[in-house]
Amino acid sequence: MPRNLFGKDMINYRHHFESVVELEDALSEPTPEVVAALQKLDGDLMVLGAGGKMGPTLARMARRALDQAGSSRQVYAVSRYSDAAARALLEQAGVRTLACDLLDPAALAALPDVPNILFMAGMKFGASQTPALTWAMNVYMPGMAARRFPHANWVVFSSGNI
Repeated sequence: MPRNLFGKDMINYRHHFESVVELEDALSEPTPEVVAALQKLDGDLMVLGAGGKMGPTLARMARRALDQAGSSRQVYAVSRYSDAAARALLEQAGVRTLACDLLDPAALAALPDVPNILFMAGMKFGASQTPALTWAMNVYMPGMAARRFPHANWVVFSSGNI
């Protein structure tokens, strides 16, 4: 089996999926390492920016990993949710969705206190057309979020498509 740079066996996906649902099931299947890592978490996990291109899959993977670990901890997926169908799919998977404009201080303050944050929010597409909004989303809002959750364990993740 091919190995990645870290010496781990690579997952051998088929080259063809019959549906988007089948693809999402494969992409959100947690590895044993993901299950073990999330099993060690103290408290709930919140994914800020969960409505982007990777957020729903990652939130679903976290929920599946915690379920496999026998954990009742919550996975919160925070986004503006302009796509109601994407939100419904997360809810069906056991992820608790919270609609929130992270640039709104009152909405940010109303989010539940959690000890673990996976931060994926940011402006990636259309950035060159809206430089002020891009700055607000990629500079100002992350600072607001950090002030809102000063004692949380953070993982900051971006696909790098800025």
